[in-house]
Amino acid sequence: SFESPAPRSHLHCTLPKYLLHSLKKSTTSMLYRSVCIALLLASASALTFNVDPSKEECLYDEIQSGTKVSGSFQVSTGGFLDIDCKVSGPDERSIYAVKKETEGRFTFIAHESGVYKFCFSNVMSTVTPKTVSFSLVVGEPNKSQVAKSEHVTPLEKSVLALSEGLAQIQAEQEYMRMRERAHRNTSESTNTRVLVWSLLEAGALVAMCAVQIFYLRRFFETKSRV
Repeated sequence: SFESPAPRSHLHCTLPKYLLHSLKKSTTSMLYRSVCIALLLASASALTFNVDPSKEECLYDEIQSGTKVSGSFQVSTGGFLDIDCKVSGPDERSIYAVKKETEGRFTFIAHESGVYKFCFSNVMSTVTPKTVSFSLVVGEPNKSQVAKSEHVTPLEKSVLALSEGLAQIQAEQEYMRMRERAHRNTSESTNTRVLVWSLLEAGALVAMCAVQIFYLRRFFETKSRV
């Protein structure tokens, strides 16, 4: 079983010392508060797990209504590198669903508050387990639920915009890491197969040479006796 990411309310915010000392006291206080808010509003989770043959693994996360959610997955090892993926909301309504895909990405706005389910099914395979890398970025809920526009300073707005950009960059980097991992596994598997095939070819060549030498010697031995 898999656990949902830790509640975002338990996050702590710390800033580098050089940033704190380079700003004025009032500006530093406001910036510190803005960055803390931005960090609390967005969270990212990534994990890699195995899905056994003919099994389904599901992950759950409690998400507030109006929250932007982005995710990506990739199968790195196992069989034909394919998996079924389904995302459903608290009302069991399907939000995203694909079958026999090696990788995929999705983005949606939570239509209601509750527990959202992210399931990966390997029912099409009866022998081979699959290794799946999954990344989930849960953004901020609707800004109207956090603060009114007149209560947010331009600096805080800029920090919130930067936070959204950083979350997108983080998701993209995680996606590229998953692709790099899958490509590395494919390359290593190909190299292993080439090595094994080369050894088999070398062994077959040596065996053919030995058989030819044996028959030639038998041929000349028979001629000499005649």
